[in-house]
Amino acid sequence: MSLTAGDALTAYSFEFSVDGQTIPNVVEVNNITKGTSTIETQSMTPSGQYVLAQMLGPRQSGTLTLTVLNTGDQNVTTWLMQGINGDFAGARKTGTLVYKDTMGKPVLTTTFSDVMVTNINYGDIKAGSAAYISMVISMTFSEMNTTA
Repeated sequence: MSLTAGDALTAYSFEFSVDGQTIPNVVEVNNITKGTSTIETQSMTPSGQYVLAQMLGPRQSGTLTLTVLNTGDQNVTTWLMQGINGDFAGARKTGTLVYKDTMGKPVLTTTFSDVMVTNINYGDIKAGSAAYISMVISMTFSEMNTTA
């Protein structure tokens, strides 16, 4: 469902899942990047004119970061540790980020293929603190596709 004219997506409601299983208590999804390299060529024409051109090179893998509340959810922990512990075949999953409108209906879906965890940061834990404990999960992916 598309938004009404003049409306824009907000960070009000979103959902992140891995292989169809929703990751609970997601606080942030950020630093989603995907790019391609560029190749620059420099040459001279027979008439002596300098020619500078750029073209797209090979695609590069992408990265994203997910911050979740550390709840001890065993499904999340198992997937995180698969890649970190060397199970590269089992660690490659499909990630899905669903952007929702303020009524909770999906507006935009981004799918990431071959998602693998590359880093986990458990953050700061301070005695007597009233703050939540979170995990920042850095991931890499091969392809990214967005559908409305």
